[in-house]
Amino acid sequence: MKYALLGFNCRFTHSCLSLFYLRQELVKNMPDADICISQYTINDPYYATLTQIGTLKAHIYFFSVYIWNEDIITRIIHDLHVLQPLAVFILGGPQASALAAEELPANCTIVWGEIEDIDPAFYRDLRHGALASHYKGGRSASFASPFIAEDFNGQLANRHIYYESSRGCPYSCSYCISSIEPGIRNKNLRQVREELKAIQDHNPKTIRFVDRTFNASDQRALAIWKFLTDEPGNTSFHFEISPDLFTEEMFSFLESIPPGLFQFEIGIQSTHDKTLAAINRKHRGEASLENIRRLVKLDTIHLHIDLILGLPHETFESFGQSFTDVFATCPHYIQMGLLKVLPHTRLSEQVKEFSILHCRRPPYEVLSTGWLSHGELTELFWLGECVEAFYNNRFFRSFFAFIQKSGQDSFQLFLNLLQACRKKNFFGRAKTQLLMSEILLDFTSHASNSLLMKEILIFDWLRSGHRFLPEHLDPMTSKELKSRLWLEMPENFLPFYTNTSRSNFFKQAIFVEFSGELLKELGFTDGNDGVLCFLNERENSVMRLNKVFFVQGSG
Repeated sequence: MKYALLGFNCRFTHSCLSLFYLRQELVKNMPDADICISQYTINDPYYATLTQIGTLKAHIYFFSVYIWNEDIITRIIHDLHVLQPLAVFILGGPQASALAAEELPANCTIVWGEIEDIDPAFYRDLRHGALASHYKGGRSASFASPFIAEDFNGQLANRHIYYESSRGCPYSCSYCISSIEPGIRNKNLRQVREELKAIQDHNPKTIRFVDRTFNASDQRALAIWKFLTDEPGNTSFHFEISPDLFTEEMFSFLESIPPGLFQFEIGIQSTHDKTLAAINRKHRGEASLENIRRLVKLDTIHLHIDLILGLPHETFESFGQSFTDVFATCPHYIQMGLLKVLPHTRLSEQVKEFSILHCRRPPYEVLSTGWLSHGELTELFWLGECVEAFYNNRFFRSFFAFIQKSGQDSFQLFLNLLQACRKKNFFGRAKTQLLMSEILLDFTSHASNSLLMKEILIFDWLRSGHRFLPEHLDPMTSKELKSRLWLEMPENFLPFYTNTSRSNFFKQAIFVEFSGELLKELGFTDGNDGVLCFLNERENSVMRLNKVFFVQGSG
């Protein structure tokens, strides 16, 4: 009997953890089965994907169903049924129960819950070819890492590795599927170390912990972090954390880690107290924001902050304050995602109470609420697209740092920038750094400090790795400047060059003369004009910007 385990991810670099758990349980309970795992993306050409799956000629097809892939899986099942009318389809995953209401072929089975603790009748019926329409899994006390060595050269090659050291969440947010079964089940730390060591032996690029609140136990989180930093390799690690649960011991440890090793995803969602109460979101708001500021200052951890559009009691103005509060912490990435009204969550039972309208099909995005009209929500959605394009990259870090320091109304600034983008048809064009730099230059051209803003854009352009300035920034470099510096700078200028490497240094370096106002703003001088030298090498920092230094005594 041949079993095909199929996953549809959002991107090729993603992987489907549940397929590997399922594979291990099938091996244990159906040892004679012929099992293959195949992963695709939701953006793959449909017909090509269908024919590839059809060539597997499996007797039973297993699908892991989520809100992002339900539509394509439903379509695949119907078409596979035409090609192989005797094949059986088994659907599991958090969105599988929603498919129970779909018009699916008769030979479909829905599985709820965790495969490790499923009703033993499932395997008996599977063995005898007499499956029921539904089976229920429980809450397993044991969930060992499901990977084997061959996976890392096969289905996991060049993909993110997903790993869970715990299941469950200490919180009960009404919009989250994790709130349905509250409570945390932790693996033994010895088991965690052994499993992670086995994964790291294959030197994956990224391991993403899927623990819903990784630092729910500060001592446990510290123990795992310390183990990871002691292991050799080039792997980076992604964690979902709650910022108000940090201790001084955790901060002290994080000061010592190398940049780029850890990435933190932090779900602030809103800073509006009434909204947080309505969704049962419990965290200390000001403590969270202060801890994010402290993490940013470490400059060792990439910080991804989440806000949700369309939560109960969130007005256009209160969301603007939430955005302003988060922007002021200077994170590296701000995600503004639409609220999704997931089936079986408490929020799905409160849509009338909160006057929530949402899409009928997955991923069930909110359309309006009792506090946000559809027009207002649409405006916030496009503002989020503007933030994604301009802020969530390494292109304009000094520009937005200046905005953050200046005390400007950041929410209004992005609303104004959104209007400027619409005039340029930005969302219908390729979102290149060149186009965005041109828009920002035009956007600030009438400001009282427009010349300073232009200099900041020049600085950002070169810091992000470009070797030449574009026409709209009026190149301020010149052969005369480099020739003058060749004569004025010393023969040895450590640590940048020696007399033997001086010539090559001048070939690679870019010199630009800036105003004292710009140099003071960026902390290079007390207000004197001067020259900055941009090197063709990256800093050892989170954003990996190119190195730059002030050329002393350049005149």
